[in-house]
Amino acid sequence: MPAQTLLTTLFLIVFASILSCANNDLTAGEPVSIIFDTDMTTDCDDAGALAMLHALDRMGEAKILATVVNNMGEHSAGATAAINAFYGRPDIPVGAYKGNIVGRDAADFFIDIALDKASYGHEASSRYDLPDAVDVYRKVLAEAGPNEVVIVSVGHLNNLFDLLQSEPDQYSDKTGTELVAAKVDHLVVMGGHFLPKSDERYPYGREHNFRARGSAQFTGPTLDQWPTRILISGYEIGEKILTGPGLSELDEAHPVRRAYARHSSEPLINGRMSWDQTAVLAAVRDPDKYWDFSPPGRVKVDEEGNNTWIEDPEGTHVYLIERKEPGPSEIAAIIENLMIDMP
Repeated sequence: MPAQTLLTTLFLIVFASILSCANNDLTAGEPVSIIFDTDMTTDCDDAGALAMLHALDRMGEAKILATVVNNMGEHSAGATAAINAFYGRPDIPVGAYKGNIVGRDAADFFIDIALDKASYGHEASSRYDLPDAVDVYRKVLAEAGPNEVVIVSVGHLNNLFDLLQSEPDQYSDKTGTELVAAKVDHLVVMGGHFLPKSDERYPYGREHNFRARGSAQFTGPTLDQWPTRILISGYEIGEKILTGPGLSELDEAHPVRRAYARHSSEPLINGRMSWDQTAVLAAVRDPDKYWDFSPPGRVKVDEEGNNTWIEDPEGTHVYLIERKEPGPSEIAAIIENLMIDMP
């Protein structure tokens, strides 16, 4: 076997083994410690991903350490707080992006959820009433054990960029990069596009999270500078996994059902692509059960947010590849069952 092929094979074996141990150490009773970084802006799949994460937390497979929001819309973080409170977890820290560069106003359904304190019992509906995302990151990471945390990013990477640039503070004497290297096991990102497809809006190498308004300038530097392994779920993975109709069984006041009911694609009837949910599933459970891995390498993102893939046996990035079994419909059933699971 050629040396490069052998190195690639060994990398993937080690990568899959480490992910399996980190994500599925349930025999020892240890849930995966998760920080969930979302935009919670215009697509209901963010809400679906947070719903399934709460289910995995209740099942003892995950432990939600914090939820942070990377979108500038005033009520995106409030909607996140509302969903946490609905599931009986108002104690979960919610951090808000305080900049005015990345993102846009949240969809009307998220604004309504954020403002509906009477239904959900959360305290803050506006990002101005919540702590800064980087402060939440630094506090939670400082309190975590060595290489304990898995970060799931299902939006833009500006929070992660700001975290890397952060300086020592009252929580830790480490810089942001040092803190991540010490406390994060790996990063799971929903972003990028790695296989050709027919959708003219998102051809190969173009995807919303990496290139949406204001975000592109942060994507490439963050991925280049990130000090741990990165597992990426590209556009093509969640595109065929349709979920949502099962939510119609839930009460109309359920915040996740509420988001799906008002999305323009009518996901309670047709189903909605499950991009963000695939990242949560890959972060908490052994992704090798559901997908194949690319060869190791690095994703490179230009100033406009377009991604390319560079195969490199010494690279620390891997992206997911669809397999025939389980296929998208089987994975959709797993995700939807978690989305509709109630306390």
